[in-house]
Amino acid sequence: MNDIPNIYWFASNGLQGPSTRYRAFYPYKYLSNLKPSIHTFFYPKRSFRSLIRFMFYFLRALFDKNGLIVIQKVCSNKYYAKSLKILIRLKRKNTVYDIDDAEYIRGDSSTLNYFIKNVKTVTVGSEALKKYSQRFNANVNILTSPIISHHNNKNTRNKITTIGWVGDTGDGDPLNHPFSHKRSLFEYLFPAIKNINKPIKLILIGVKNKEDRKEIKNYFEGKINFELVIPESLEWEIDDWLYSDISNFDIGVSPMVNHPFNEAKSAFKAKQYLSCGVPVIASDVGDTNKFVTHGYNGYLSNNWEGFEEGIRSIIKMTDEEYFTLSRNCKIEQNKFSLKSYCEGLINIHLRK
Repeated sequence: MNDIPNIYWFASNGLQGPSTRYRAFYPYKYLSNLKPSIHTFFYPKRSFRSLIRFMFYFLRALFDKNGLIVIQKVCSNKYYAKSLKILIRLKRKNTVYDIDDAEYIRGDSSTLNYFIKNVKTVTVGSEALKKYSQRFNANVNILTSPIISHHNNKNTRNKITTIGWVGDTGDGDPLNHPFSHKRSLFEYLFPAIKNINKPIKLILIGVKNKEDRKEIKNYFEGKINFELVIPESLEWEIDDWLYSDISNFDIGVSPMVNHPFNEAKSAFKAKQYLSCGVPVIASDVGDTNKFVTHGYNGYLSNNWEGFEEGIRSIIKMTDEEYFTLSRNCKIEQNKFSLKSYCEGLINIHLRK
């Protein structure tokens, strides 16, 4: 990547959001290490200092003749979005709008559609998002959400089969419930585990809501040969610690109910597990089957019975069978590496 332009990332949220981290902040850090220059990463805060910084970056991006402007998942219609609309009208040539969720399903899509229609290039995380975006812009490219480089790998199986999940059960908003992780867990994963009497340890990383933690504990109350772990007070702004935890899973799970919002997902959880050599059991929804091959590096299912079958299959495997599955997980991880993501972004820019 010798022709790296100065890139200006304007993100919608802080580093608590995985989209901001993996599709803006981590690429910013990666490319800054390759070419220390004036790459910029910005997201709005409620402060005068933040406003001044935004004005400075806005002007610098505007007058950088060859600079690339990436607007990452900005969907609101407040001053920040309105200012960025002005920026792309003044400088459409080197502009990218990036999305990795079907935000048009859970809110007003007018700003999102405006950016898709008026930027030079759109980058998306999945086939479903590409199909939607092509309604407004012919220049749409898939860049699957990347996983950061790390050295954590599955080396030993636990004496008690450890099933792990990473995610967020949400804030209880009824609008999100039809496609929520909470619904997916309770409909697909939890019944499968409850039906298995062999010793199991279940680790749920990212359940922030106190009431959700209580509800989950109540669901499994009285289950024998079972241990439930729900870590609290986790640091998400920099999450490199997460991959060490994932490598301790024996099985990584990604249940998702079949819903248009989930059809637009890029199998991010599955890719996190695969990057550690952890076999995956996932719903065959969205782009998941691009990365998880049934019987090769995990199992695909569309119901709780399939999750139960997948768990039972992995539990009864010999170590040789299990670690063949584990090695297969890492064979194609370059397809979703941070390097591949950044190269894809630069190549899209150079094709202008």
